[in-house]
Amino acid sequence: MSTNVIRFLEEDLDIHVSQMRDPNAWGGEPELFMASHVLQMPITVFIHDGDSTGLITIAEYGQEYGKENPIKVLYRGSSHYDVLQIPGK
Repeated sequence: MSTNVIRFLEEDLDIHVSQMRDPNAWGGEPELFMASHVLQMPITVFIHDGDSTGLITIAEYGQEYGKENPIKVLYRGSSHYDVLQIPGK
């Protein structure tokens, strides 16, 4: 496993993998990182800009697979992510 994903983990790798095997477990940053490589697709994470109605990019994964047509994800806080579809696109 890439050492890049290990830097995201707050617990032992074996414990994390065991927890992620639970079908009710939620993924986070390590899983987004690995998903970009498994899918060979870029993933861009956005958050609502508190000063406007727009979105700002807070993380990008898998940029080596290109920057066009990334999977877009909205971070909603408390480790909650939703797939983001921008209207008209």
